[in-house]
Amino acid sequence: MSEVIEEKWPKGLVASLAFFFILVLMLATVVPNALIDRVLTLERQWGYGLLTKEDMSQVIRRTGSVYTTLVIDSGAKAAVSDLLMPRGERLVESFEAKVDGWFEYLASRGAALQKILYQMVYRVVMMLFWLPFLAVVLLPAVFAGWMRWHAKRHSFDYASPLLNNNAVAILSWGAILLLLSVLLPVPIPPLLVCTFILILVPVVLSLLISNLPKRI
Repeated sequence: MSEVIEEKWPKGLVASLAFFFILVLMLATVVPNALIDRVLTLERQWGYGLLTKEDMSQVIRRTGSVYTTLVIDSGAKAAVSDLLMPRGERLVESFEAKVDGWFEYLASRGAALQKILYQMVYRVVMMLFWLPFLAVVLLPAVFAGWMRWHAKRHSFDYASPLLNNNAVAILSWGAILLLLSVLLPVPIPPLLVCTFILILVPVVLSLLISNLPKRI
């Protein structure tokens, strides 16, 4: 039975989810609500400057829908609220006057956690917005890289392992930075993410394919 559970939930995935959850809680503990509000407002302004009003409205609607499904409809919000601030007349009547500051702190951190989760959902939705455009530029880039690699197999052109390894490193670190950018409590311009996804990824991937070893 344990082997089946381990196959369904690899240890690396469980550790990653636990680490991710701990990071979110740490952010909710230390990041001020005012800073989160400024980040939300600034990134939304940048989004309206980059996208059309209709596209940005669609992104916001999807963000609200996904957030509602994951956080509210799933019962996660209620569970966290009951965990941090259990309800009960006896508890409130007996301790409210003495620990009022503690309840205010928990309420503030609960609001911060909700805002951080909303910001994470918004950033993921914004990244996914570019996927259709990525497909348009990625397919020609992959085909061009494959054609260059195929031509090198029948000529004396040099397939550079250095370029290939650097391209792999750029894509790997780029994926890691994209994941971290979902959590960062600082404003991230959507143009930066757009540039990486739509320009850097196709160029680097084409470079990687064109410099694969001639014999594979």
